[in-house]
Amino acid sequence: MSDNFTYEEPDEKAYFKTLLEYLRIKGESEIVDLLKGAKCAIQSSSTFSKRRWNAMWTIIYFYVPISKLELVNEEIKRKLIGFCVDIMPAEVGFDVMDIEFSPLMESIEDLSEINTQETLIEDLENISQIISQEIISQILPDDIKQKGKDMAEVYLYLYCVENSLRLFIEKVAKDRLGDGYFDQLKLNKGIRENVSHRKQQESKNKWLRLRGDSEIFYLDFKDLGTIIQNNWDLFSSYFPDQSWILTKINELGECRNLVAHNSFIQNHEKDVIRVYYNSILKQLNDTLRSK
Repeated sequence: MSDNFTYEEPDEKAYFKTLLEYLRIKGESEIVDLLKGAKCAIQSSSTFSKRRWNAMWTIIYFYVPISKLELVNEEIKRKLIGFCVDIMPAEVGFDVMDIEFSPLMESIEDLSEINTQETLIEDLENISQIISQEIISQILPDDIKQKGKDMAEVYLYLYCVENSLRLFIEKVAKDRLGDGYFDQLKLNKGIRENVSHRKQQESKNKWLRLRGDSEIFYLDFKDLGTIIQNNWDLFSSYFPDQSWILTKINELGECRNLVAHNSFIQNHEKDVIRVYYNSILKQLNDTLRSK
């Protein structure tokens, strides 16, 4: 037994998502259907559970559409408690001792159908309405909100750029080197150490989904250019020359850094992202189809 618990509550959305995936794996379709469109809350207490030394009595609250409350029975609750216990990270020190069901106070039943971006934007507008207009005009003027909406488009584009390159590199390397391709790539020690460190850090957060099944998703954007450059024998047939692709990756990387630091992207940078991504996609389309 250990008293070295973190007592840090898992992210409730991540915990609930993991629970649903776990239930699907276990074949508990009835419980999954019950929890569709529901919300989850984790409530620990200051009372010891007496199940483990210094672990806290914890209740999981499920807020389900009111039309589904009649589906709840003692057998479902008994089974669900066990599954909640299974996925609660041991090191947090929360013992799930009970669960409760309550009606979901929402105007729509299926929360999974809500567009997250629209919901956040609506929430931002609501906040703006309840704060003093004199204050809001000073700390959250309309041009800041508009720039934020513009940057959402830029992020989407860069997200596609970065992950297209990752998947392209993985496809080419895996085709040539097999499933264990990453260990065979020519990479400097620093990059490999960064990948190892990030995987170790994320493995500690057991209730969070990891970046991906492949090491390629643990690399920085600039590292993608390094892979292509250091392993040119694998990628030379896909591009006119090294400078053609490396220049584009480097400039796209500069735009990505601006976004990462919440700087506003001007029209010039938007044009660079658009033109370079289209050029890369066209080039890969032509070369991949000819292979």
